[in-house]
Amino acid sequence: MARLSFCVVVALATSLCGLAGAAPVDEPYVVKTVRNPNYKVDGRAEYAKALSKWGVKLPNGLAQHVSSKPQVGTVSAETQGGDREYLTPIGIGTPPQTILLDLDTGSADFWVYSSETNPDILGNRSRWDPKSSTTAQPIPNSSWSIQYGDGSTARGHAWKDTISVGGINIPNAVVESALSVSDSMATDAEMGGIFGLAIGLGSEVYPVQPTVLKKLSPLLKHKVFAADLQYHADGTYQFGAVDGNKFKGNLHWTPLIDDAQYWQFNFSVFNIQGSDIWYWYNWSGIADTGSTLLMLDDDVVAFYYDGVEGAAYNKSYGLWTYPCDTKLPDFHLGLGDGHGNWTARIPGRYLNYTVYETEGWECMGGLQGNAGASFSIFGDVFLKAFYAVFDIGGKRVGFADKHLN
Repeated sequence: MARLSFCVVVALATSLCGLAGAAPVDEPYVVKTVRNPNYKVDGRAEYAKALSKWGVKLPNGLAQHVSSKPQVGTVSAETQGGDREYLTPIGIGTPPQTILLDLDTGSADFWVYSSETNPDILGNRSRWDPKSSTTAQPIPNSSWSIQYGDGSTARGHAWKDTISVGGINIPNAVVESALSVSDSMATDAEMGGIFGLAIGLGSEVYPVQPTVLKKLSPLLKHKVFAADLQYHADGTYQFGAVDGNKFKGNLHWTPLIDDAQYWQFNFSVFNIQGSDIWYWYNWSGIADTGSTLLMLDDDVVAFYYDGVEGAAYNKSYGLWTYPCDTKLPDFHLGLGDGHGNWTARIPGRYLNYTVYETEGWECMGGLQGNAGASFSIFGDVFLKAFYAVFDIGGKRVGFADKHLN
């Protein structure tokens, strides 16, 4: 049993109370997320990507696994279980050019592959051509450069153009055109770029430019956007409205931490299915649509897998595996104002991420440790279990139960 510094809470048989609900709002702006069936899941690579994004040092075995992978190439269809990649069609330019982007609440830059990108890495992915847009204007003497935690990079210069998001036109938005991208960034043959939606983070553009979220926010009827991601199915993002038909019961609001740059909030208790004991564990986490996994404090994750028959920790890779025929228990978190005012239930099947080895008997969980980081990451494994609302004006996040597929 893992050693924990948790304070035990009395048995909690009833659900924790919620806050105000939300009725359907008219004139919603909806964009659909497209499930990419050609994206082959490599659990170790996804875990490395998530850790690297947040500047966490990779365990040695995991670093070697990533560095040994081919840098470019096509991917085959993956029909086995496990989360896939979801991309969202966004229009750029006049007339709009549809580009498949990763909507990412864990970053702030809006960058795309374009006709200016080094052709050796473009492949057949969607890309933006500023010369085909009547509203595209270069930003003089501009530049941008991003380096991620794993050493991968992207750089280029910036333009202003119209961006179309589910029927909303954002004029004079900053579009970062990638001139070059490191090979390790180009392995995803479908993704056309990143649409950053972090609430308080600035972009990497010089001279300083407003983020697309700052340009988008004044155009919204209500300064919110909602993510209705689905388990192994297409989902939607909705801007400017909350659709009360998409969820059950009430929305439960959680304030962001002070001076939050990301959608970062506190959670206070947790529980594992089969136990009537709840544990206090005041901690903060970031709602990150651009990460796949749910990554919590290492001790919490060890505590969870201690109750999973056959589960084992691979020290070299820094991750947990278990026999694929094992039924994982549900995981519960208390979210809210620090007193656990709502119980978030992540079904065990959502935590069964992908086959770990080619033999097919060992699986990797969608719940993994954060490798010592001072915060947790609530990626898609968590977000697919709920209707999630990001309140720009109120600086809070809201979650609600929904019908799960």
